[in-house]
Amino acid sequence: MSTAFEQRQQLSPLAIQTSLPHVVVTGDLQLSVTESDAAHGPIKGSYSIETREMQEPLLIMWGGEGQVLNRRARTTNIAFEMPEARVGQTWIYPVQAQVTDQRTCIVTGVFVQILVIPDRTPLTN
Repeated sequence: MSTAFEQRQQLSPLAIQTSLPHVVVTGDLQLSVTESDAAHGPIKGSYSIETREMQEPLLIMWGGEGQVLNRRARTTNIAFEMPEARVGQTWIYPVQAQVTDQRTCIVTGVFVQILVIPDRTPLTN
């Protein structure tokens, strides 16, 4: 009696993860702004996506708790309102990207931290 064993190549969990489609949001994830800059209008950050194992053409849709300037581009600016921001506060805003190709739809996101710092005082001699 003979028994045939099927040999299978085992993939590590890390190898499986790197072969799956995925999207990463990069950009201004930590910002410092002065109290007066925050008072004079929205604070803008720049964000983009990096993809792996996704086929062009891509459909991109940005979202978040801010005004997205170009919702369908690989790179966009987002303006964050910070009403009544005070020195020492940290404001946290979500930023998301939904990226779709012919086979896959991936939604990913990050949190942007904006620290309010004191206004610069002029140096005196």
